[in-house]
This record gives sequence, C-alpha cells and structure tokens, in this order.
Amino acid sequence: MRTPAAPRPGSSRHRVRVEGLVARVLLWGGLLSVGLMLLGLVLHAGQGGFHGHALDLGRTAQAEGHAHPSEVFVSLAEVFGGLGARPVDPLAVIALGVVLLLLTPVLGVALAIPGFVAARDLRYAAIATIVLTMLVMGALLTGGVG
Repeated sequence: MRTPAAPRPGSSRHRVRVEGLVARVLLWGGLLSVGLMLLGLVLHAGQGGFHGHALDLGRTAQAEGHAHPSEVFVSLAEVFGGLGARPVDPLAVIALGVVLLLLTPVLGVALAIPGFVAARDLRYAAIATIVLTMLVMGALLTGGVG
C-alpha cells in the first residue's frame, strides 16, 4: 500500500493544506474562547452573580482619568491577576475568552505566512505579513497588549 506523497511546494495541494490549517486554528480558537466565556458565566452564576448592578453600563463607561470598576478588565495584567486570585474571578475567565477570541485570527494569519512561503506563493505571504504587521502595530499603538 502506497502512502500519499507530500504536496510539492507551490502546488495547489500545498495551498489547501495552509488553508486547512488556518481554518482549524479559527475553528478551535473560536470554540475554546466561547467555552471559556460560557465557563465564566457559569462560575459567575455559581458565585451569586447577575444582580442589578451587572447590567448598569453607566458604571463601566466612565470618563477618562477615573478609576474603572474592579470587575472591568482593561489589561492583560488585570486578566491574569483575576485568574490568579483564589477563588478565580469568573469575569477574568470571560475576559480571557474574549482575549483568545481576538487573538485567534492573528494566530491564523501568523501561521499562514510560513505556509505561503513554503508554497512559493510570495504574493499571499507578503499580504499576510502586511496584515499581521498592521494587527500587531494596532495593538501596540492603542495599548491593547499591556
């Protein structure tokens, strides 16, 4: 019995493998992030959450320069601090799910670049590199990483 040969670089089969990898990253990243958000909701309900103040959006939309409410996470350090607390802050689990949901397409683009280079599809590799650069620069310039 013959084993299928590996796709040749530059072939359409190689490109299909890159697209399949990116599709799997998007699927599993999305499912994992939704799972984390649902877990956070269950933990929040289990700790007696969902009182009237949870729906008070005015508390979270304060003017610049004011301290934000403790249940609002504005940096990765705060999210990881909430995850390290005992008991774990359920809202930090939800925030981690949101962060993962935002990072999933970035990871997909980053994984596509070497795949396109291996397929000798330099045009798509260049486009993916530009997109990844714009995503990273946008996160850094807006303070979304710290």
